[in-house]
Amino acid sequence: PDCPVCLQPCIHPVQLPCRHIFCFLCVKGVANRSRKCALCRQIIPPDFFLHPTLLRKEDLEHTVLFDDAYQWFYEGANGWWQYDDRTSIDIETHFKKKDKAFELLIAGFMYIIDFENMIQCRRNDRTKKRRIKRDLVTMPNKKGIAGLKIGN
Repeated sequence: PDCPVCLQPCIHPVQLPCRHIFCFLCVKGVANRSRKCALCRQIIPPDFFLHPTLLRKEDLEHTVLFDDAYQWFYEGANGWWQYDDRTSIDIETHFKKKDKAFELLIAGFMYIIDFENMIQCRRNDRTKKRRIKRDLVTMPNKKGIAGLKIGN
Protein backbone atom coordinates (compact mmCIF):
# COMPACT_ATOMS: atom_id res chain seq x y z
CA PRO A 1 0.00 0.00 0.00
CA ASP A 2 0.95 3.64 -0.37
CA CYS A 3 1.66 5.59 2.79
CA PRO A 4 -0.72 8.51 3.44
CA VAL A 5 2.16 10.54 4.93
CA CYS A 6 4.97 10.26 2.34
CA LEU A 7 2.64 9.26 -0.53
CA GLN A 8 5.07 6.52 -1.64
CA PRO A 9 4.88 2.73 -1.37
CA CYS A 10 5.16 1.78 2.30
CA ILE A 11 8.56 0.84 3.61
CA HIS A 12 8.21 -1.50 6.59
CA PRO A 13 4.43 -1.03 6.67
CA VAL A 14 2.81 -1.10 10.09
CA GLN A 15 -0.85 -1.21 11.02
CA LEU A 16 -2.02 0.96 13.88
CA PRO A 17 -4.72 -0.27 16.28
CA CYS A 18 -7.20 1.87 14.29
CA ARG A 19 -6.24 -0.33 11.27
CA HIS A 20 -4.61 2.47 9.21
CA ILE A 21 -1.34 1.51 7.50
CA PHE A 22 1.78 3.68 7.24
CA CYS A 23 5.54 3.37 6.74
CA PHE A 24 7.04 2.65 10.16
CA LEU A 25 9.21 5.79 10.08
CA CYS A 26 6.41 8.01 8.78
CA VAL A 27 4.00 7.06 11.57
CA LYS A 28 6.82 7.29 14.10
CA GLY A 29 7.48 10.86 12.94
CA VAL A 30 3.77 11.72 13.16
CA ALA A 31 3.51 10.15 16.61
CA ASN A 32 6.50 12.16 17.86
CA ARG A 33 4.47 15.29 17.20
CA SER A 34 0.89 14.38 18.09
CA ARG A 35 0.66 10.78 19.39
CA LYS A 36 -2.37 10.35 17.09
CA CYS A 37 -3.11 8.59 13.81
CA ALA A 38 -2.61 11.04 10.93
CA LEU A 39 -5.91 9.92 9.36
CA CYS A 40 -8.47 9.34 12.10
CA ARG A 41 -6.76 11.08 15.07
CA GLN A 42 -7.13 8.00 17.31
CA ILE A 43 -4.48 7.88 20.04
CA ILE A 44 -1.45 5.67 19.27
CA PRO A 45 -0.62 3.60 22.37
CA PRO A 46 2.72 4.63 23.94
CA ASP A 47 4.09 1.07 23.68
CA PHE A 48 3.15 0.64 19.99
CA PHE A 49 6.69 1.42 18.78
CA LEU A 50 8.22 -1.16 21.10
CA HIS A 51 6.19 -3.91 19.41
CA PRO A 52 4.73 -2.51 16.18
CA THR A 53 2.35 -4.56 14.05
CA LEU A 54 4.68 -5.05 11.09
CA LEU A 55 2.78 -6.32 8.06
CA ARG A 56 5.74 -7.85 6.22
CA LYS A 57 8.38 -9.11 8.65
CA GLU A 58 10.24 -10.64 5.71
CA ASP A 59 11.17 -7.08 4.60
CA LEU A 60 13.66 -7.01 7.48
CA GLU A 61 15.43 -10.06 6.02
CA HIS A 62 16.04 -8.58 2.55
CA THR A 63 17.90 -5.39 1.80
CA VAL A 64 19.49 -3.59 -1.10
CA LEU A 65 23.28 -3.92 -1.27
CA PHE A 66 25.82 -1.47 -2.63
CA ASP A 67 28.97 -2.82 -4.28
CA ASP A 68 27.62 -6.30 -3.47
CA ALA A 69 28.05 -6.08 0.31
CA TYR A 70 27.57 -2.61 1.79
CA GLN A 71 24.79 -0.62 3.42
CA TRP A 72 24.41 2.68 5.30
CA PHE A 73 24.11 2.90 9.11
CA TYR A 74 23.47 5.54 11.76
CA GLU A 75 24.48 5.42 15.41
CA GLY A 76 21.70 5.32 17.96
CA ALA A 77 21.85 5.35 21.75
CA ASN A 78 22.51 1.61 21.90
CA GLY A 79 24.55 0.94 18.77
CA TRP A 80 24.33 0.97 14.97
CA TRP A 81 21.07 0.87 13.03
CA GLN A 82 20.74 0.28 9.31
CA TYR A 83 18.85 2.89 7.30
CA ASP A 84 15.78 1.67 5.39
CA ASP A 85 16.37 0.86 1.71
CA ARG A 86 14.82 4.05 0.31
CA THR A 87 16.94 6.27 2.56
CA SER A 88 20.06 4.18 1.89
CA ILE A 89 19.58 4.50 -1.87
CA ASP A 90 19.32 8.29 -1.52
CA ILE A 91 22.47 8.39 0.63
CA GLU A 92 24.40 6.09 -1.71
CA THR A 93 23.40 8.15 -4.76
CA HIS A 94 24.81 11.35 -3.21
CA PHE A 95 27.87 9.49 -1.90
CA LYS A 96 28.69 8.15 -5.37
CA LYS A 97 28.25 11.66 -6.84
CA LYS A 98 30.85 12.78 -4.26
CA ASP A 99 28.50 15.37 -2.76
CA LYS A 100 29.83 16.85 0.47
CA ALA A 101 26.37 17.05 2.04
CA PHE A 102 22.68 16.97 1.16
CA GLU A 103 19.25 17.20 2.82
CA LEU A 104 16.96 14.24 3.33
CA LEU A 105 13.49 13.78 4.80
CA ILE A 106 13.46 11.08 7.50
CA ALA A 107 10.44 10.42 9.75
CA GLY A 108 8.97 13.81 8.95
CA PHE A 109 12.13 15.80 9.74
CA MET A 110 14.66 17.34 7.36
CA TYR A 111 18.15 16.04 8.04
CA ILE A 112 21.51 17.10 6.71
CA ILE A 113 23.70 14.17 5.74
CA ASP A 114 27.30 15.42 5.98
CA PHE A 115 29.80 13.13 4.26
CA GLU A 116 32.83 15.23 5.20
CA ASN A 117 32.20 14.59 8.91
CA MET A 118 30.14 11.40 8.46
CA ILE A 119 27.25 12.70 10.56
CA GLN A 120 23.56 13.44 10.25
CA CYS A 121 21.76 16.22 12.08
CA ARG A 122 18.36 17.86 11.88
CA ARG A 123 18.34 20.90 9.67
CA ASN A 124 16.64 22.99 12.36
CA ASP A 125 18.74 21.63 15.26
CA ARG A 126 22.38 20.99 14.40
CA THR A 127 23.38 20.36 18.02
CA LYS A 128 22.12 16.76 17.96
CA LYS A 129 24.44 14.81 15.70
CA ARG A 130 24.59 11.12 14.91
CA ARG A 131 27.50 9.39 13.32
CA ILE A 132 26.85 7.60 10.04
CA LYS A 133 28.88 5.01 8.19
CA ARG A 134 28.93 2.80 5.14
CA ASP A 135 29.79 -0.71 6.27
CA LEU A 136 29.25 -4.36 5.45
CA VAL A 137 25.59 -5.29 5.71
CA THR A 138 26.75 -8.28 7.79
CA MET A 139 28.45 -6.09 10.39
CA PRO A 140 28.21 -7.59 13.89
CA ASN A 141 25.91 -6.17 16.56
CA LYS A 142 23.58 -4.36 14.15
CA LYS A 143 20.52 -3.38 16.23
CA GLY A 144 17.93 -3.38 13.45
CA ILE A 145 16.64 -1.44 10.47
CA ALA A 146 15.22 2.07 10.74
CA GLY A 147 14.20 1.71 14.37
CA LEU A 148 12.81 -1.83 13.99
CA LYS A 149 14.70 -4.27 16.18
CA ILE A 150 16.00 -7.42 14.54
CA GLY A 151 14.13 -10.45 15.86
CA ASN A 152 11.04 -8.43 16.84
